[in-house]
Amino acid sequence: MSVYAPPLTVALLTYNRRHYLKEALDAILRQSYRDFELLLLDNCSTDGTAEYVLGLDDPRIRYVRNAANNCTVTFNCLSAYHLAIGQRVIATHDDDIMEPDMLERQMRFLDRHPEVSLVWCRVSDIDQDGKAMPQASGSEADQVFAPGEYVADFLKTRRWPMPSGVMLDRKALPKGFSIERYLRPRETDGNAMDTAGIADVLFPARVNQKHAIGYIGQPLLRRRIHLRQFSHAVSISRPGIPLYRRLERIARGVKGARPEVASFRTFVHRFDIQEAVTMTEEDRIAPPTSRRLLRIVRRLAAVADGGAYAAPGARLAGLPLFLLRNLLSPGGELEALQGLDATGYDSATRTMLIWAERLRLDPGTSMLKPLSGRRIVIFGSAFIAALLILEARRHGYHVACCVDSNITRQGRKLLGVPIRAPEWLREQAGPDDVIIISSERDHEHYIEAVIRQFLDVPARLLSWKELLHRPAGRVPAAVVPIDLAVTA
Repeated sequence: MSVYAPPLTVALLTYNRRHYLKEALDAILRQSYRDFELLLLDNCSTDGTAEYVLGLDDPRIRYVRNAANNCTVTFNCLSAYHLAIGQRVIATHDDDIMEPDMLERQMRFLDRHPEVSLVWCRVSDIDQDGKAMPQASGSEADQVFAPGEYVADFLKTRRWPMPSGVMLDRKALPKGFSIERYLRPRETDGNAMDTAGIADVLFPARVNQKHAIGYIGQPLLRRRIHLRQFSHAVSISRPGIPLYRRLERIARGVKGARPEVASFRTFVHRFDIQEAVTMTEEDRIAPPTSRRLLRIVRRLAAVADGGAYAAPGARLAGLPLFLLRNLLSPGGELEALQGLDATGYDSATRTMLIWAERLRLDPGTSMLKPLSGRRIVIFGSAFIAALLILEARRHGYHVACCVDSNITRQGRKLLGVPIRAPEWLREQAGPDDVIIISSERDHEHYIEAVIRQFLDVPARLLSWKELLHRPAGRVPAAVVPIDLAVTA
């Protein structure tokens, strides 16, 4: 007697979040597409999750509780692809909520594009209480990436899939994702914090090495934003190094593709320098880092000799290094950036190119000039924050502190500027302060909402991108981050 196997498995990963689990479960069970099994993978919760799930009366639910010695997020997620009955699998999380037609839209996309083996969707954001947060405006077109195209696109857009919205045909599961690897961890795996988060990109990239993958531009998943989701790794830069090294290897494995080797390697150099700079507590950058920076920038600037680093993509990837070099030693090698076109790149790259061009044309100019006489607070303590500190110091503007939700950064310094917890805003921020969001990624809309939770005064709040896109001398009284028309 044959047993019916539904075409789709929805794997819901959970751990001690029963207060969110019910809402996520209800959204899945009420989907307009109903022909699926719901594989609920519990990472050994202790909050009554098991009793709650086993009390539900729906034949589509299959409950699996992990053993205590296998309680890792990676193992829980990977096991979904091996325990699933359906040919297609989506591994989603207990704090995110599907829109009613999400599964239907994704299944239809895969049916209409039989060459596509993986599809993910755009997301909208909700706060910890489920209330809608400000969103990036506009909609995007659906896309299909032929083998290798997603990796090339990532070099430009850094389009970062949300794991909860990724649906995969199990036939395309990369061979490296074997369950045995996680049952018997290897000592050579190293520090997990060195690669934290990069699987979100590497997973679709590895599928795209041999298969087409797709993207749905309409928000079909509500992503819950809460402070515990922000990175608390000691290093916020190290994961970028293995990410781009592995992406280069993936690109080299695409038949007929010519990977932009120089661009991948420039990103590796970029994150190496970023690591050194963002971990610097003194008010000056160490000479060995400055010398290493000089060598990299000169290679990138060597257009005339036709070297590998002369590729336009490599110089665009190295923009923050050019800016850092110029802020440390005015003049720099900015002439090498003339004529570069950042069309199709993410908003951070386009904005950094504007910044570099302004410095090239007028070395005495500053994006911070409209803020003269005001106390500046920077939200974030990564590379852009370091560049803003150096920019302010060069022109005599006062940066009071950096604010960071990363608890391992709080209490330290970035280039001599103290790093505070978000609660500092509630206690110390004044109505005349200006808070600059220093994020490179295009999520200012929800970072602003997070900041507002800690503000009791009408301080001015804006993105560093907005400072460069606005005419000189104009800073509005109430700022809402501008729409930079980029992908989510």
